[in-house]
Amino acid sequence: MRRFAPFLLSLLFISCASVPQGNAVQDSPRNVVFFISDGCGPASFSLARDFQRDTEGVPNLQLDGFERGSTITFSETGRVTDSAASATAYACAVKTLNGRIGMTADKQSIATILEKAEAAGYNTGLVSTARITHATPAAFSSHVESRNMESEIAEQQIEQGIEILMGGGRQFYVPREAGGLRTDGRDLIAELQGKGYARADNRTELASVQDLPLVALFTSSHMAYELDRDPSREPSLAEMTSRALDLLAAEDEPFFIMIEAGRIDHAGHGNDPAAHLWDVLAYDAAWKAAVDFARVNGETLVVGTSDHETGGLTLGAETDGVSNTGYAYDPTRLAPVTSSIEKFRTRFADETGDGPVDRAALEQQLRSLFNIDTDAAAPAIDAFMLRAESDRIGAMNSLQQLVSNVISDSARVGWATGGHTAVNVPIYTYGPGSERFFGTLDNTDVGRKLQEVLGFQP
Repeated sequence: MRRFAPFLLSLLFISCASVPQGNAVQDSPRNVVFFISDGCGPASFSLARDFQRDTEGVPNLQLDGFERGSTITFSETGRVTDSAASATAYACAVKTLNGRIGMTADKQSIATILEKAEAAGYNTGLVSTARITHATPAAFSSHVESRNMESEIAEQQIEQGIEILMGGGRQFYVPREAGGLRTDGRDLIAELQGKGYARADNRTELASVQDLPLVALFTSSHMAYELDRDPSREPSLAEMTSRALDLLAAEDEPFFIMIEAGRIDHAGHGNDPAAHLWDVLAYDAAWKAAVDFARVNGETLVVGTSDHETGGLTLGAETDGVSNTGYAYDPTRLAPVTSSIEKFRTRFADETGDGPVDRAALEQQLRSLFNIDTDAAAPAIDAFMLRAESDRIGAMNSLQQLVSNVISDSARVGWATGGHTAVNVPIYTYGPGSERFFGTLDNTDVGRKLQEVLGFQP
């Protein structure tokens, strides 16, 4: 049941006549599920596929049967996009500058597909393992000059009438006195509850929700990497996907939902191959959940692509600058890893504080969490210990790099950068309207086709 009128910003909305209530194209879907696997490129999927095959005997990813082409991702800024510009291309079908959210390069707000869906009577949703105010979900639900304006993004999101807000990022919804970062004293979650929203703060509470609308922000900042996730607290991306789709289907209204596998990107930035791997596998499971739903529903289009690739991942890399003439590459070497580098670094820094570093404790953690041969890594550990005496922050950065290098070298995977790259990213589709998404498409073409398949004028 529809409960709220959408928030219509006067600067951006087009006339009602250009937002049709029905689908304009015969055999178009009633519903659209749009996945964005943030920072996930072709090598990321190969790594996940190879690992799964070699450790579980499963030869293919769930995604493999649905690949239809690739997406070109450049922005108005240049060949290498950021998430804000690329997500805006998907949401608004326009190129913009890196950092812009729901705006053209000259700062003109432009209606998003989610806003057009709300105006046309659809239910809508945003799901992300990153903060719900982060660049990708923000681009579908707000209009600001900078992706860093997350408090303002949250304010716009709660006025849009979005039926599902699910993921991380509670800190920009609640004031400082409640553990958040808002400086205006507003509690936006409480405001949503006052409008009739159900609230879920953990996995158990999510399972008990029966009706929409829903606000479910499970963590203060980003949700945990899949490798670190506590299932007693945080649902998986697949669980969030299934719960969101079931709740939307129960309303018996057409819907549009964007679902972001947001932490793949963060592991790429951190050059953390194991965290990257497990979040790709989590995305693959979420894709299966959506396709399983769509098969039964029969009226749902599922589309998935990435905003860009992150890290410049290489499978079969040089080690210590020595050419890998044997073409060695072994993803199974990542199997013993039980922690993300980010979680290890944070916990180790909290444990040691400003005091002296216990080398024995450090080596024990490197062995138990990452299967690192601390004897072989002794020179790098020596360098860390020496630096820790005078430059603790710099030392922690070097410790993170040490772990990344050793884990990556063991699997013979490499990283070209700690940033984004310009490579094309795969696109996957299932359901009515899939035939529109094939070949090599610009990200604005993907955005345009998403709107057209629902009968909207881009």
